Formats: sequence, C-alpha cells, structure tokens
Amino acid sequence: MRIVITGIPGTGKTLLAEKIAGNMNLLIVRIADIARESRLDRGNEHEVDIRKLAPKLEFLREREDYVVEGHLACELRLPSDVVVVLRTHPYVLRERLEKRGYKGEKLKENLEAEMLDYCVQRVEQEYGAEPLELDTTNRLVDESARVLEEAIRQKKKKIDSVNYSKELKEHLEPGGSK
Repeated sequence: MRIVITGIPGTGKTLLAEKIAGNMNLLIVRIADIARESRLDRGNEHEVDIRKLAPKLEFLREREDYVVEGHLACELRLPSDVVVVLRTHPYVLRERLEKRGYKGEKLKENLEAEMLDYCVQRVEQEYGAEPLELDTTNRLVDESARVLEEAIRQKKKKIDSVNYSKELKEHLEPGGSK
C-alpha cells in the first residue's frame, strides 16, 4: 500500500502518518526530513525547491509499502494508491499554528491556504484525481487513523466533505480575521 498524506502545517500529518505506518507495517517517509538531509530547505522547511526535491524521492518508485507525509506532497506527483488531504477548521488551525510560533504573514498564508482548499486543488492537479479529505478538527490521532484505515479497506472515494467558504468570506470582510 502506497499512501500519501498532505495538508497545511498543523493538520496532524506527522502524527497520523506515524500511527498508520505502525498499524499497517509501512515505511514512513517524511518529506521535510529528506529536504533537510539533502540541504534543500535552506533551514526552512517551507521554502524548498520542488524541482530539486523530486529526484530525492525517486526511490519510492521501487517500493510498494510506504506512507509519505508532508505539506509539500501536494506539489509532487508521487506513486500512490491513496492520497489524503488532512483538513482542520481555520479557527482550530490558527490555535495550533500560533502554538508553533506562526504569526504575521506566515500564519495568514497558511490559514488562507486552508480556507481556499489549496492542498486539495494541488492534489487534483498533480495526481489527476480527487483526494480523500479527512477532517482532523475534532478527531484525535487514533480516531483519524481508524477512519482512514477503514476508508482504505473499503476503497471509499470520500471520507469528509470540507468547505470553509463561509470562514473565507468572514476573513475577507472588512474587520475580518487578520
């Protein structure tokens, strides 16, 4: 099984990938680690040259048993049986990102990317199919893993339907969240 898990920072990719890899006995591949080890991240995992990163992941073509995780996975076409985009309500995501030290433009960009379905749209472009969307807003990692594993077993085409257009509208209105 080849699983790709992507989403905006703070949605739970790393924890879920670790849980899924352990439960399903799969290799875990962390894109941020590969970028860092290859010195492609310039000390910042959010600024990576995708063209230089892609060849570092070519080894995946020889494997059939992995979970790849990282927000950059939506920018790459990786061999996959399942592509999952983790989603988190912007208000909850804001709290998570602020705890990580995100602020200013970096915080705003990530919240807007979530509200605009950025990762979903990129997956559709790169992989040529709709991803499974998994809302992690009110789910702990064990429940998220159970839901995802069940969806994979049952070959589901949909888990959650996520739409933050109302939140985006509020965000864009004068006096909306910054």
